[in-house]
Amino acid sequence: MTSNEASAATARDEDGEASGPDGSMRHFWVFTGASAVSKLGNTLLNVAMPLILLTVTGSKTIAALSFGVQLAPYALSPVFGVVVDRFNRRLVFIWAEIAQCVLVGLLPLIITSDHVVLVLAVLFLVGCGGLTSELTSDFGLIPSIAPAHSLAKAYSRYTTTISVMRFVGPALAGVLLGSLGPRSALWIDASTFLVTAGAAAWLPMRPTAERGPSLFGQMLTNGFTAFWRLTQVRRLTAAMTIFNLGAGAVPTVLVVLAQTRWHWSPEMTGAALGLGAAGAATGAWITPRVARRRRLQTRVGIWFAVCGLGGAAMLLGSSIAVIAGFFLLSMGEGGMNVTTNEYRYNAIPDELLGRVNAIIRAAVISGAAASSVVLGYTVSLDDSWAWLAPVVIGAVVATGLWFTRPPQAPAH
Repeated sequence: MTSNEASAATARDEDGEASGPDGSMRHFWVFTGASAVSKLGNTLLNVAMPLILLTVTGSKTIAALSFGVQLAPYALSPVFGVVVDRFNRRLVFIWAEIAQCVLVGLLPLIITSDHVVLVLAVLFLVGCGGLTSELTSDFGLIPSIAPAHSLAKAYSRYTTTISVMRFVGPALAGVLLGSLGPRSALWIDASTFLVTAGAAAWLPMRPTAERGPSLFGQMLTNGFTAFWRLTQVRRLTAAMTIFNLGAGAVPTVLVVLAQTRWHWSPEMTGAALGLGAAGAATGAWITPRVARRRRLQTRVGIWFAVCGLGGAAMLLGSSIAVIAGFFLLSMGEGGMNVTTNEYRYNAIPDELLGRVNAIIRAAVISGAAASSVVLGYTVSLDDSWAWLAPVVIGAVVATGLWFTRPPQAPAH
């Protein structure tokens, strides 16, 4: 982080939370540990719900929708961004976690073939709570509870921890589902949200400060206006969206390749996907040590390039090359998550963090959703070079777009 960026981070005083300079890694690790428990619980939800709905309804489409409806709220991200910026972020996070606890706890009670629409509606609301929690924790709580001089390290450790949970989560989910059953797994998931809410409630809190205009429409408009004026943030959003357009659906496509081209067992397929989570954890862990004397803009570009190298390896088409490339691609994504989070925190004014990041997230997730269409087409072709060509193309275009102009220091 440059001296200007460090000064900007130090100057922040998050209302309702301790400011960066007063934070401590002890507070950070308590919150990160609780978040890891919650993410582990989410794994149970994502595995258990398709199994339950498939058993109850016999419909593969409805089973698949159980995950899709949880992503649908991302299209409304700017609206949730206003909520994050308007109210005390710590309290918003706590209530979002409690709401998810209640909603997930209701699911075992209402899942029947006659209440499928209601179940999907509850899962949509769970997705709303999850999105709110993400926006609040990533760009509000973490920068507030970690020391200002260790922000990059904090983002690295948080992303690494969450990636590790995504690595061990499927295996643990299999054990719990097999021994306790899907419905009991949902009860366990519901309880994990209380752990995270309790950790957030324990964090030190400062008196609440006024955030400015309270009119919802005005705040939403201000968010879009600020996003448009932050040129480098727009450039980063475009680069990340293009990258996700090519690579967003890679895990899903790997499952298709494993089953239709390589004829792998489910266990081997799961292990390959686990390597991706391990790669993301590795990239996040080493990020603070990679080109640490370079500007943030340069470090973001480095991780785009690493993703491009992973995509190039996947072009070879053989199972070994694709999995090796997937590991490298995931490592690049892990590093990119850390560096872009740090960059966005320093580039976006504090009072606009929720709204602008929500706009960014809406664009990036849309790119990932469209990727399923792009890769769904290329993977159906007979030429193995074409299967994952959009991955490397997207990474190369994103890297070129990011370095189109000389980097500019983020301004507040």
